[in-house]
Amino acid sequence: MRSVGRRGFMLGFGALAAAPLLPGCSDAEEKKSSEHVIVIGAGFSGLAAARRLADAGLRVTVLEARDRIGGRTRTDTSLGVPIDVGASWIHGTEDNPLTRLAADVGAKTVATDFEDFILIEDHRIVDHKAAAASADDWHRIAKKLDELSSEAGSDESVADGLAGIADLDDPLVAWNVTSRTAGDYAADADQLSLRWLGSESQFKGPDVLFPGGYTQLSQHLAKGLDIRQKTKVRRIVHGGEQVRVETSQGTVTADRVIVTVPLGVLKAGNIAFDPPLPETKLGAIKRIGFGLLNKVVVAFDRPFWPESTPMIGLVGDNQPVTDLVNGLLFADKPLLVGLRGGQAAWSRESMSDQAAVSELINAIDAPTPTGSLVTRWGNDQYACGSYSFIAVGSSPDDMHALGEPVGEQLLFAGEATNPEWFGTVHGAYLSGLREADRIVG
Repeated sequence: MRSVGRRGFMLGFGALAAAPLLPGCSDAEEKKSSEHVIVIGAGFSGLAAARRLADAGLRVTVLEARDRIGGRTRTDTSLGVPIDVGASWIHGTEDNPLTRLAADVGAKTVATDFEDFILIEDHRIVDHKAAAASADDWHRIAKKLDELSSEAGSDESVADGLAGIADLDDPLVAWNVTSRTAGDYAADADQLSLRWLGSESQFKGPDVLFPGGYTQLSQHLAKGLDIRQKTKVRRIVHGGEQVRVETSQGTVTADRVIVTVPLGVLKAGNIAFDPPLPETKLGAIKRIGFGLLNKVVVAFDRPFWPESTPMIGLVGDNQPVTDLVNGLLFADKPLLVGLRGGQAAWSRESMSDQAAVSELINAIDAPTPTGSLVTRWGNDQYACGSYSFIAVGSSPDDMHALGEPVGEQLLFAGEATNPEWFGTVHGAYLSGLREADRIVG
């Protein structure tokens, strides 16, 4: 659903632009090699940073609160095949560092064509011509939004821009808007900044899934690293000779710390900083949006949907999901992966698994499933949501500020610190490399 027109990133700082904090003389190199760096979080930003630092010869300790690695990527095998219940796609394969990483691992990928879909409204398939016309209308809306964004004020939302150019009383128009905004940004149109809509960059090439799951990549990055799981960080004391990290398993000290926890965790204040973070960073944490995208996965004995169609959209008010991904095409198993983002996801976080599955089954007139999965990333204390977006009143400058070090000891990484590639696994990965390179030069 990455078909909103995207402007190139033009703010003068990029994912790889990071000045080294230490000079490149031989004494400094010797000092670096004896440094101890703590990386907080074993998601893709933390693993990328730790891998780069360890390969450069530094001592690295990764502290991970969960009993697994991968962060907001998680591959579940309870339905008999690997299913990514967190992040799933590589968005754009050309020149994407994850494409190279996948090739190193030998991970198979399968492309998803988000423009190849059918729509279901009132339990009936929408006429093909009407569905195609709705897609064309969306491209017109997206182009107009792109034009409006260049003149929009910081307090204007995408919903404000849609008001004069889209008939949201038309169910097909409403589905396109909800599917493509909530699916892309995990947020609703009234939350998204119109001024910065589409400001992020994109890699060319298809969006691809991993039949074997994202865990193939995270396990590859983690090989040989000192990763301490079930170690929840509670407090970071910085500014002295060393940084002191107080955890559920005791206190660890190091020369530097890279904080890679999700923005949602920072928003919740689950980690205390002593001294407190500067106001510029606290303001950025408050202003940047953090969205929610959840999944309801249902498996069946046999498919009852068009077997070669990648995507199925559910049209109508208060649908349990906006889109279904055809599992036959990546898992070779008759299953559907339902996607719901924004308020539709937040409002269902308290539903039981049984209620969530029943709601979806009733919406698509499906038989009783043979198995199911339901995610709740908003209630996950180590995520508190899914990924960042530029909210009304925010800007890419806030993401840049979030990624700025505090002195030379306290560094920050994660997709929300990457204004060029936020909301993506490759954005997280690149931010980890960026912060590691600040240290190794």
